[in-house]
Amino acid sequence: MRSWRAAVAAALYVFATVALAQYPSKPVKIVNPFAVGGGGDIATRIVAQKVSENTGKAFIVENRTGAGGRVGYEIGARAPNDGYTLIASDTTYTMMPGLYGGYPWGNDLELAPVTVLVTTPFVIVAHPKLKVKTLKELVDFAKAHPGTINYGSAGIGSINHISAELFRREAGIDITHVPYKGMGDAITGFLGGSVDVLVVGVLTAAPHIANGKMVPLAVAAKKRSPALPSVPSVVEAGLPGFIAGNWFAWSAPKGTPKDVIDYLHREVVKALASPDVRDRLLAQGSEPSGMSPADFDALVHEDLKRWTEVIRAAGIKAE
Repeated sequence: MRSWRAAVAAALYVFATVALAQYPSKPVKIVNPFAVGGGGDIATRIVAQKVSENTGKAFIVENRTGAGGRVGYEIGARAPNDGYTLIASDTTYTMMPGLYGGYPWGNDLELAPVTVLVTTPFVIVAHPKLKVKTLKELVDFAKAHPGTINYGSAGIGSINHISAELFRREAGIDITHVPYKGMGDAITGFLGGSVDVLVVGVLTAAPHIANGKMVPLAVAAKKRSPALPSVPSVVEAGLPGFIAGNWFAWSAPKGTPKDVIDYLHREVVKALASPDVRDRLLAQGSEPSGMSPADFDALVHEDLKRWTEVIRAAGIKAE
């Protein structure tokens, strides 16, 4: 009996080794829950193109938008766990349990971490009409005039909304939320003077900062952003508890073989090490990562705990 079991185990090992040696033997689909042209879409396409070049295999990005990313996430989560479907995930994945009381497609289908491609910190900007130049000046003004300053977001439960609520809490200020139907609308409202403050991606804000229409107060990160080197971090600005931004990553359906995930991680790290890829990502305001699957898993659980607590404390309900 033991010899039979040993033979079966050996056969399975050989089969798995051969299968990995052939992987990928057909195109790998990367389901992107978000629209073409966004930060995550750009990063995913840049890395997928380089991985395809390096391996000679096809890695194809497929945008499946809708319901704030839930459509694409569910398609990916329910896909076969054979390594031929990946999911372009971001920080919003860790906010869903707080907003919906769990993952809408089922808590037994959480995603398996592969690696983070890039991180993109947020920056707090003020409208020039406020006449504030630093984060401290904004906080002092808000405390002296509670409820008179407003901030815009891409909508209730959006990453910008939840991040701004963290800022409000850490700063101990009373500011009013103005939700829009998307970040583009929120920026339009800001530029038109209807909104006083935004918590927004550095790449999105950079051109408006350059032309003087947004006043940068602090980057919501532990260190300054290469995209805005003259803007202090929140640590420098005296609000170290407000760390917020987005990470864009590749995940896989639960149960995807570890050897496949390790292979994908190695190829992403190799792609990110290419000078042309790094230069393109940095030009987009993104900082290349390539963290291990274990470190990515720890990040997901850390963010899940943190954002769920912020969502519940603020009483945010998904629409």
